[in-house]
Amino acid sequence: MYIFDVDGTILDTVNSIQYHANKTFKKYNLGSLEREDYERFLGNGAKYMIDKALDKLGEFNLEKREEILKIYNKSYDQNPSYLTKAYPKIKEVLKKLKEENTLVAFSNKPHSTLTKVIKDVFGEDLFDYVLGQSDRYKRKPSPEGIYIIKDRFRVNSDEILYFGDSEVDILCGKNAGVFTIACSWGFRDRKFLEKQNADLIIDDAKEILNIRRV
Repeated sequence: MYIFDVDGTILDTVNSIQYHANKTFKKYNLGSLEREDYERFLGNGAKYMIDKALDKLGEFNLEKREEILKIYNKSYDQNPSYLTKAYPKIKEVLKKLKEENTLVAFSNKPHSTLTKVIKDVFGEDLFDYVLGQSDRYKRKPSPEGIYIIKDRFRVNSDEILYFGDSEVDILCGKNAGVFTIACSWGFRDRKFLEKQNADLIIDDAKEILNIRRV
């Protein structure tokens, strides 16, 4: 089984997130942030990202933060595929894997939003299961999401390869006891990932086809 994180692993979503967040901040005359800012803030869910962005923009009113988060979530959920694209070679690799394997998309992105963007970019038949964040389980780096996937497909930990691009993904995979691969083309560079204790780091999507658990 292959489990893939989404943002920064199979999809470059930063431009879309930047667009929706900056559009929301503009309504409050808060200014805007650059792509590089959002890359640093992603990985822990929308609330964490918005909080970090508002820290930098200097908005500390808690009630207003909650309102801003709701407006951002509504905006993003309405059109999460805008400016979103698959990373180079990802579609080709996933289609090849699909011939003989089970594929799962697993993200801290809200489940309703995740299902929309996966359908828009990859269609309905590529992934066997899509699991986004909900009240059913704790978000990454908790291993609970991976446990749900294991139970659903009745597989053991040693049958899973888990791919992610951030320290959150690596910790999630290690917490779940699965072989964890860090992808350096995402929101964290190789130098950073080398300090995070992944089982393997890869620099090109085509390397996925040659990975065997060791």
